[in-house]
Amino acid sequence: MKPLRFLPILAVLSVAVSAQAALTVGDKAPELKVTDWVKGSPVELGKGKPVVVEFWATWCGPCRQTIPHLTELAKKYSGKVDFVGVSIWESQPGDYKTKVPAFVKEFGAKMDYNVATEGPGTYMAQNWMTAAGENGIPTAFLIDGAGKVAWIGHPMAGLEEAVDGVLSGKLDLAKAKKAREEAKKAEAAEMALQMEMQKKFAPIQAKFQKQDYKGAVDEIGKLWAKEPKMRMGLGGMELTARRMGKLGGIDKLLAKISALPEMNDPMMINQVVWDVVENPGVTDSAGYKAAVKLGEKMMKLDPTNAMNMDTYALALWRAGDKVKAISTQKKAIELAKTDKRVDDQTRGEMQGRLREFGG
Repeated sequence: MKPLRFLPILAVLSVAVSAQAALTVGDKAPELKVTDWVKGSPVELGKGKPVVVEFWATWCGPCRQTIPHLTELAKKYSGKVDFVGVSIWESQPGDYKTKVPAFVKEFGAKMDYNVATEGPGTYMAQNWMTAAGENGIPTAFLIDGAGKVAWIGHPMAGLEEAVDGVLSGKLDLAKAKKAREEAKKAEAAEMALQMEMQKKFAPIQAKFQKQDYKGAVDEIGKLWAKEPKMRMGLGGMELTARRMGKLGGIDKLLAKISALPEMNDPMMINQVVWDVVENPGVTDSAGYKAAVKLGEKMMKLDPTNAMNMDTYALALWRAGDKVKAISTQKKAIELAKTDKRVDDQTRGEMQGRLREFGG
């Protein structure tokens, strides 16, 4: 699956202006001004050695998935690159003194790099994350040996390649800066579209609030023809309405969604199929069979993704194909053993589903 990121609720409002961020690739990095070093040793920037500064929080689920990956990178580049995880946006000021150390202790050797905390102040969040127009965690900054920002992004989506580029001297900061600016412009345009969608979705949301799920489906139908760019979002809302209202017709809806351009992304397919099959009884036999068909498309697009295969196996189980569900789940578990994107908790859940299937 695509790496996920959590957004603080209020921070979403600032994404639209992120294309004009004050901190970008090529700029001198801000100070590494933290409150406490929970693990490892204090790290300095601009002293000749590249440094990865990654922002996370104890409540952030996707952050848990990236921690083992960062540990692997820290070991791979030991002596060449320093890694620092900085906890920000904790729920309560006291969490920096209590929850963060407890979290680090719980992860033990799986979080084997330097860890620091923001503390009651917000220097790190403001001068790094907000200044760069970054509103979701986990987010990593790669700082080169001269103390300049060389790369910003999700730690599981391009960080390793960027580190190799810095170490080899092949990373072109000017090109990297241009790519960063283009990405932020695209992100701002996407946020503008999201805000437009929210306004147009208001009548649908009003129906949901009244638990008028049939009315919500009717409102969705009115927008479907008028707003082709919004169809993926509309499809997701209709799926929710049909599930919650037990309206049926999920098989026909999945066939309609399947034809959308976004459904050539296996990760997107995974999310849709999982919404259908996660809980039993949310659809009928035809709906589960349609989920299987969509799952088959997903597996053709990305046949070795453990989490996708796990979702596909559950779809098979819900549709009544128990033998194939068991064999598929076993394959998913095997793939998960070497898939860096799958954490221990998820592997345990996969094993639990296999036992549920009787395998």
